[in-house]
Amino acid sequence: MPEARPAAAKTLAALLAWLQENKVTFNEEAIAIVARRPARSGSSNIVSADGFGVVAQRDLIEEEPLVVIPKSAVISPATSALANVFEDEELGGGLALTIAVMYELALGTASPWHGYLQSLPRCADIPLVWDAESRKWLAGTDVAKCVTKDEENLHDDFGVLQRLIADHPAMFRSQNGISWDSFACFLDVSSLVSSRAFMVDDYRGNSMVPFADIFNHLSAGANVHIESEEAVCMMCGKEYGCEHLEASDDSDADDTDEESGGDGSGSEAGSWAEDSDGSDGDGEEDDEDESEGEGEQMPALIDENGDPVCSVGPGSASAGARGDGASDDDDDDEASMSDEEYMMDGTLDMVVFKPCKAGREVFNTYGDHGSAYLLHRYGFCDANNPFDSVSIDSADVLQAVSAAVSEKRATGIATIIDKFGHMFVPQRQADDDASDSDSGGDCESDDGEAEDDGTPSDSATGAFAINAPGHPDTGLATLLALALSDEAVFEQVAQSDDVFRHFFPIIRGFWAAFQDRLDAGAPVASAFRAANKDGAVKKATVGMVCRAALHLAEKRLAQLGDDTVLGSKPSDRLHGDRWESAKQLRANERLVLQQCVKKYKKIVPKLL
Repeated sequence: MPEARPAAAKTLAALLAWLQENKVTFNEEAIAIVARRPARSGSSNIVSADGFGVVAQRDLIEEEPLVVIPKSAVISPATSALANVFEDEELGGGLALTIAVMYELALGTASPWHGYLQSLPRCADIPLVWDAESRKWLAGTDVAKCVTKDEENLHDDFGVLQRLIADHPAMFRSQNGISWDSFACFLDVSSLVSSRAFMVDDYRGNSMVPFADIFNHLSAGANVHIESEEAVCMMCGKEYGCEHLEASDDSDADDTDEESGGDGSGSEAGSWAEDSDGSDGDGEEDDEDESEGEGEQMPALIDENGDPVCSVGPGSASAGARGDGASDDDDDDEASMSDEEYMMDGTLDMVVFKPCKAGREVFNTYGDHGSAYLLHRYGFCDANNPFDSVSIDSADVLQAVSAAVSEKRATGIATIIDKFGHMFVPQRQADDDASDSDSGGDCESDDGEAEDDGTPSDSATGAFAINAPGHPDTGLATLLALALSDEAVFEQVAQSDDVFRHFFPIIRGFWAAFQDRLDAGAPVASAFRAANKDGAVKKATVGMVCRAALHLAEKRLAQLGDDTVLGSKPSDRLHGDRWESAKQLRANERLVLQQCVKKYKKIVPKLL
């Protein structure tokens, strides 16, 4: 690895000092953080010229722990200095995290996370921040379908931020490169959050996790993953040892006593949810009475000038757990939190799950995602990605049904999609939604249903997809099987929700088994017989579904178009990198579709 340039070396030194100060530990004998520019051919390009990566100092073995990150070191909406504001305004998810990061950046060197934040680039070079010329290279791809919608949704989010600023003007000072009234600035920080946030636990949600975001991604080539306890106290985020969990345990014990004839003397323990600061109910009422008529109450963590009233940050009490009446002694205690107190918050552990040879880069997994998802969310895509998929718009599916059967049948299928659309979501998309349920960025499906988290799924704009190595997703195949079935079968399934729910998993199971056997090299006839032992589908119906899938893949291939849109590679590095990413995405999507066309051209004649 080439040595870091002076600027990068200084940045890295500051980051390492911050990590040590905040008890983020790593096995320095096993791994090293390096600053370098990666090879572009077929590999991740998330590391910029001034970015970092992790390399193995020696051979790494399976289940070897490499990094321990206290949860107290992460930036999350729940533990931000603005946590009370978010709670009052009912803000969460990616927008709240973006605002929290902007707030810390605006503090500059005063931020408890400055040593970490100074190591980040100004923005992540995802397509959302590309200029119009660069976006032209994405024409026809799944990413192109998302970017416009992303901008619309982010403008909506920016409007929410502006209303928040209007309500709390003293809190949001434009300084240290952060301009709160600038959409471009908001977009830059949103891109960082989109590309770097990790799910931490049920309390913190998606968060910025120092050190974890230094590891880069390689599809199907990761060596480490994050292990963390997600089930924590929803009042303060601790894994154990907090008063809320203890009070809950006491309340459970009291309930047991009452059920067994106890005197109920401990029944007040169950009131912790209302009196978690240790005060009694009367005291709270007095406080409320005194505050009436005083106008806007500033959140406890910010004074009337917008300054933090306590040190909220790594090593301090979480925002949700810190009250107003902390003494100076409490501050001293928190400033020297014991290792045990850090551990009560829990940790995120980076653990080896696939061995890595000495001298090689150590990769994390961002999930089993396709190229469109990776480029849209992280700003890169890999060659030879086994998790690739290409979306198929529902309008094209309905058009195919109308041409093959009738417009009436297509209308019936549209009704089924509206009613049971969630059942047709490709499995990879369902995994994306589950793993990113709190993250930012926005992309809405062509069916009009927003993704849970707003990030694009592997089938970025539709509920249907063609997956590598060239098969219709089993949900799409199942829908086509129903759409192309006999009238009697269709009417029976379409008119009864119970029958549909019974029908769907059976037919989906057939398609999964059929495709697996084809990929294993089985002849078409034997693959059909092995998958259809229960006689769930007719051979002719399977043939018609395969023909419909072939036609959908051909149409989507035409929509992608050729690569003349790329033109020649720009000479400057920034646009050259974008051009390479767009070229790789187009190649990956074209390969999936071509595989489907080639495969199903051979299959269809053997079934019809």
